[in-house]
Amino acid sequence: MKSIIRWLLLGLFTLLCIFFLSNIRNAFMSTEPDQIRIAIGPDTSIHAISSQLPGSRVLNEKAGLLSVPYGTTWDYIGKTAAIKGIFRASSVPLETPVISWKYYAYTVKDQLQGFLHGDLGKFRNPYNRKELSVLGELPVMLLRTCTYFIPGLLLAIALSMLTALAASMWRRLGAVLDGVHALLVGLPDFFLIVLIQLGAVYATKFLGHFVLLIVQVGDKTPFMIPFLTIALIPSVTIYGTLRIAIARELAQDYVVTAQAKGLTRGEVLFSHVVRNVMADLLGILPKATTLALASMAVAEAICGILGLGGFIISPALQNVSSMSVICIALALVALAFHALYALLRKRWLVRTGEVPSS
Repeated sequence: MKSIIRWLLLGLFTLLCIFFLSNIRNAFMSTEPDQIRIAIGPDTSIHAISSQLPGSRVLNEKAGLLSVPYGTTWDYIGKTAAIKGIFRASSVPLETPVISWKYYAYTVKDQLQGFLHGDLGKFRNPYNRKELSVLGELPVMLLRTCTYFIPGLLLAIALSMLTALAASMWRRLGAVLDGVHALLVGLPDFFLIVLIQLGAVYATKFLGHFVLLIVQVGDKTPFMIPFLTIALIPSVTIYGTLRIAIARELAQDYVVTAQAKGLTRGEVLFSHVVRNVMADLLGILPKATTLALASMAVAEAICGILGLGGFIISPALQNVSSMSVICIALALVALAFHALYALLRKRWLVRTGEVPSS
């Protein structure tokens, strides 16, 4: 029970840290938090405009400057769109960008108040610029991400295990696979994703008709590119760990004894070694899952997919007020997999140790 409480508190602390860190960008200010500039037509006046914006007052009539309540600059700019006679409304840039912890605290407090009232924030769709509620779109984004993240992660586990076992059974094949592994370890994630995209483009050109969807178009979401990315990158890490673990087990005395009794190398691997390297597999899976999530985010950003990862990385969505909610959702996905791995370790692995003397 104490262990469960400890892990729950650690998870809660992690989510709080993610919430505060995801809002850290609000501490870096380049515009005035309580001023807007408007350009009006000849048929109205800035005082008439100010009377239609409760809480505002005129600062400089010639420059078109209005004072608004602290931290509501973008809200008031949005309100001006419904007022006739205004040509343009914009924020007022600072002469020098500053770090404002006051504005950071204001935005954090404002978000927490919104959470208490069921408002998780809004964002603009990058395709039609329509304002959407995160609460309504979050399940859609989560489902879209999981459609290729979970199959890709399962394929990564199966692929890395099979290749590690095959490399341990046949030495020449092992030398080739180890060379490929060393090459993939040195390549950046985004380079691999671009190579997969180029492969899809050339396949389409060679076959003469459309083969793979490269970017998201409306409701059509690319599957193969993020799927292959998620399957490839974590499998490199898992393969390296399993190769070392299998080599360690093959050097143990029980393997020598089993082979002396007539068991083949393959029988020893599948009957004994696989079971004994499960601890290494379950130990590397949390790190591999984190790598899979990072790869998924890069793939979604490159393919223009509006999933959890693409939402965080895409430049078109960097100014949304709901960034922390998406970051927390992504962290909850990672924590769910970590909890699953912890349960599997507790169920499958046998703990050994000395029995205390009486």
